[in-house]
Amino acid sequence: MHTLGSGFVPEGIHAGGLRYHGMAPLVSHIVNLGLVESRAESQLACFAAGLTFASAEGILPAPEANHAVKATIDEALLCKQEDVTKTILFNLCGHGHFDMQAYIDYQAGRLVDTEYSAEEVAMALAGLPVVD
Repeated sequence: MHTLGSGFVPEGIHAGGLRYHGMAPLVSHIVNLGLVESRAESQLACFAAGLTFASAEGILPAPEANHAVKATIDEALLCKQEDVTKTILFNLCGHGHFDMQAYIDYQAGRLVDTEYSAEEVAMALAGLPVVD
């Protein structure tokens, strides 16, 4: 499993619902096989993508789903730029009805983007056992 370890404690930020420091074993496996790749998206860009999706589709995504929405919009824009036609699928795993305060905070400018330093990540990874 890809993880930063149980000793890694993320900052107490909203983080769009994503504070888990590991990847599920099956997801880790398909990443290792090269079938999918992971990428990080900033919290503010994800909320902006969620609002774009809501205004286009009439569905307010859950904040954690906004990470997939953001990546999907980016991929669609890349296809448009390169004049390529592709089918792009993503999982809209939930609605944002229970997360209205997060959207209110985003609109009011109370959410911030936070990045972990390479040193923090390296320290967390250094404490993990080596698995072959």
